[in-house]
Amino acid sequence: MLDQLDDKDLDDLPFGVVCLDEALTVVRMNRLESQASGIQRWRAIGRNFFRDVAPGPENRALAEHIRTFLAGREAEARIAHTFQRRAGTDETEIELSRGDGRVYLAIRR
Repeated sequence: MLDQLDDKDLDDLPFGVVCLDEALTVVRMNRLESQASGIQRWRAIGRNFFRDVAPGPENRALAEHIRTFLAGREAEARIAHTFQRRAGTDETEIELSRGDGRVYLAIRR
């Protein structure tokens, strides 16, 4: 479903969205996630999510879960995850869904 939305429609959603390709590079990010993460969208797109956008040892398990999801056949999955940010922690529920060779992270805080 998220794969069918244009950027304006992604920006209208009431939760954060990040789209990653198979190399875990950011392909898309909506406005709400950019604001919540404090990372400008144009700085995130084209960069590795776990190396450049959300680095840190606390995100290794999330990265592995996403790799496993991409390699598997599940259409959707849910993960509880806490992001460590400069301003503190950010407890989230992340819904993973498939796009065309991509994975969408719907991040609800």
